[in-house]
Amino acid sequence: MDAWKVRRAGAVLPLLVYCGLCTTVISSLGALLVPAVAADQRVPVSTAQWMLTGNLLVGAVTTPVLGRLADGPRSRRMLLLALAAVALGSALAATAGTFPQLLAGRALQGPTCGMVPVTMALARRHLPSDRVEQAIATLAVTAATGAGLSCPVTGFLAQHLDYHWAFWLALAFVTPAFAGVLLILPPDRTDREPRPAADPVGVALLAAGLVCLILLAGQGAQWGWRSPAVLGLLLGTVLPAAAWTRWERHTGRPLVRPALLGHSDVALANAAAFALSAAAFVGLSAVGTMAQAPASTGYGLGLSAFAVGCLMLPMSAGSQAAGRLSRRLTARVGPRVTLAVGGALVAVAQLGLSACHYRLWHLLLAMALLGLGTGLTWTSVPRLVHGAVPAGELGGVLSFNHVLRVAGSTLGSATTGAVLAAHTAPGSLPGDAGYRTAFAASAAGCGLVLVGILSRVVTESSREAVRNSG
Repeated sequence: MDAWKVRRAGAVLPLLVYCGLCTTVISSLGALLVPAVAADQRVPVSTAQWMLTGNLLVGAVTTPVLGRLADGPRSRRMLLLALAAVALGSALAATAGTFPQLLAGRALQGPTCGMVPVTMALARRHLPSDRVEQAIATLAVTAATGAGLSCPVTGFLAQHLDYHWAFWLALAFVTPAFAGVLLILPPDRTDREPRPAADPVGVALLAAGLVCLILLAGQGAQWGWRSPAVLGLLLGTVLPAAAWTRWERHTGRPLVRPALLGHSDVALANAAAFALSAAAFVGLSAVGTMAQAPASTGYGLGLSAFAVGCLMLPMSAGSQAAGRLSRRLTARVGPRVTLAVGGALVAVAQLGLSACHYRLWHLLLAMALLGLGTGLTWTSVPRLVHGAVPAGELGGVLSFNHVLRVAGSTLGSATTGAVLAAHTAPGSLPGDAGYRTAFAASAAGCGLVLVGILSRVVTESSREAVRNSG
């Protein structure tokens, strides 16, 4: 029995990593399957995009709740509930004969967005203290690393088989994770610590603002940026955000304490997560559409969905290398400088794409740099948060950070669509200038983030010098 306990303890981190990979598998069922779903269900591509938008909406609402409750004694139960919802959604989508059923299945898969922060909270709870920081960094790059495997498979299924098989694959992937959590993770000890409050008012206000933000980013270009609906969504984003901030400051049991969000390192991590997610997603979404464009456009490579999925392999390799490099770099210069290096690499990748994106090796090199840069970023962010947040509130703060990543990715995707639409003549494909503008704008955004990170590094170095001199 003791030997079994030892083996089970050693399997905790691999299990949590596998659960994190579920996020990658589910996320690959979005953009890559949109064309196939639109053709099969006989709906416009803009309508089929709701299978991506709906998933993000549910994820944005459930992620902070899962993270907050994972800080309490029911963290294992929260992960099981998320996995069960994802499994049910996968089965519903795999058997979908109608588009509404497919949308419902994708919506039930939404909680996968919040599983990585929950696994981080579980790592802090069940692993030895000297292994927690590296484990959290490993979990942070799991999604990017696994994308190199799941995206080619999803692309192959979409191109050569029925897209429903991709959802059967998701179900087959999630089921062992659910069984592993039941068998390996120790049961929750609800008698040892109080259960954190879910803060329903805070959840409702945050959810309202996030839903409006995602709808604004995803549908603004289609509805018209000056339309009443878009103006209403803008108000629906700003007003709940202001009300949420005020509520969290005065309630006794907040979803996330504003004082923690105001901590310099946490604020830096959140700003970097939002901005660099937006910048990185510009590259991901633009490269995908550009690579599939016909060669007659002057920039397209005419790649298949499977080949575009394979473009994720260099990014996956770069993220994996970043996981190892980050540990050494952070030990030498700290997480802030490591974060700056990651942001700089993302900027270099986007600048390179803006100048050169006409050969396959251009895209492969840029994706490798993008993977290395985002990998360094995602391993630095949880390290900054881990060092600034009490153990009992890590899940909530990391979940809030993850929501900002989702919002940033949505904004990056919407920005790319708006820029490309502005450079598209009626009845034709986007012009090369649109892609160059999108990549250049992304690089400029990275530059602004770098200024903020470096100013923080300089400020902390000056303070440390003053303390040492005193």
